[in-house]
Amino acid sequence: MPTGPVVIGVLYPPEYYRDREGFAKEIATLESTPGVERVIVETYIEPHELRSARGKPGAESLKDTAPPLTDAQREALAQIDVALTLDLPFDVAEVAPRLRWVQAVGVGTGQLQSAGLAEAGIRLSSAAGTSGVSIAEFVMARLLEEAKRLREIDAAQKRHEWEPLFGSQLGGRTLGLIGLGAINAAVAERAKAFGMRVLATRRTAGPGATAPNVDRVLPTAALHELLSECDTVVAAVPETPETRGLMGREAFAAMPAGSFFCNVGRGSLVDEDALIDALATGHLRGAALDVASVEPLPASSPLWDTPNLYLSPHCSASPQALFVNLHELFRDNLARYLAGEPLRNEVDVARGY
Repeated sequence: MPTGPVVIGVLYPPEYYRDREGFAKEIATLESTPGVERVIVETYIEPHELRSARGKPGAESLKDTAPPLTDAQREALAQIDVALTLDLPFDVAEVAPRLRWVQAVGVGTGQLQSAGLAEAGIRLSSAAGTSGVSIAEFVMARLLEEAKRLREIDAAQKRHEWEPLFGSQLGGRTLGLIGLGAINAAVAERAKAFGMRVLATRRTAGPGATAPNVDRVLPTAALHELLSECDTVVAAVPETPETRGLMGREAFAAMPAGSFFCNVGRGSLVDEDALIDALATGHLRGAALDVASVEPLPASSPLWDTPNLYLSPHCSASPQALFVNLHELFRDNLARYLAGEPLRNEVDVARGY
C-alpha cells in the first residue's frame, strides 16, 4: 500500500486508444481518483522486433539496441510510482526509482520483466481478459473459414466457376484447448454454442477439475492424451520456460491425422519446423497462426508458403475493445493498489507468470 499520493505514467501511445476524446476522458478520470497526485502522459515505445526478442531468454544482450531515452522520457520516468505501459527501458529502476507497480497493456509481459522488475521489487499485473472475447471471435472465424472452405469458395468466385464446394460442420467435433485463461474460456463458450465437445489442459488442474463450458479438464502433463482425442486444437498460453517448444514433433504426432491446429498465444509455443513438416506431409489438414517465434515474420520464413497455413500478423484482438477494457481493469487495480488489496492478474515476476 503506497504511503502517499501516487504519480501515474501512461506510457503507451495515445493513438493506440483509437478515440481521442475517449482517451482524454480516461486520463481525466484517473486524475480525479482519490490518492492520485497527477497523471503524466509520455510515450515510451520500442520497435516490435525488440519487444518480441525481449520476451525470450538472453534479453540482456539486447540492451545496446534499445532506443535512447529523451529528456522528456527521463523526466517522466523519474517521477512515476505507477506505469500503464507496453514497454519499459532496461534497468528501469535506475531511471524510475519510485516505480512500484506496472500495469501491462498486453497479456504477454516478458518484455516488461526483462526491465529488471523482479530485482527491483516492482509489482506487475497483466491485461489478461481484456481481449478474450475479440480473440475468441477471431479463433471461431478461422475454424469456420477452414471448415466451410471459404477460401476455396472465394477463389472459385474469382474464376467465375459455379462449382459446389461443400464444407463440414463444427458441431460434433472435439475441440482441445491448451490453456484455460480468459481467451480459451471465451473460445470454450463459443464452441459449446456450436455443439462442440470441449477438452482443456490447465496447469493447475487436479483430479476431478471442472470449468464452465468444458467437458473435461486435464493437467498439462496429460497434453498428449488431450491431443490424441481432438479434431481441432487451440493454444492460448503465456510464454514460460515450460511452454517454449511445447508443440513440437511429438505433440503434432499425437494429434490425429487430418486434424487442425490454431495458436493465438505466443509464437514460442510452437516448433515451427515441426509444424511445417506436419502440414507438408498432410498429417495436419491445416493450421492457423496469429503469432510467430520471430515478429515481424521475416519475408524469408518458410511459413509464408506452407500449404494449408492461415497466417495473420498478431492482429486477432480488437484495439477498440482492448483499450476500453484495459482502462476498466486499470481503474479497478488502481483502487486495489491504493487500498493495499490484491491486484487482478498479478504476475509472479520471480516465476515469470
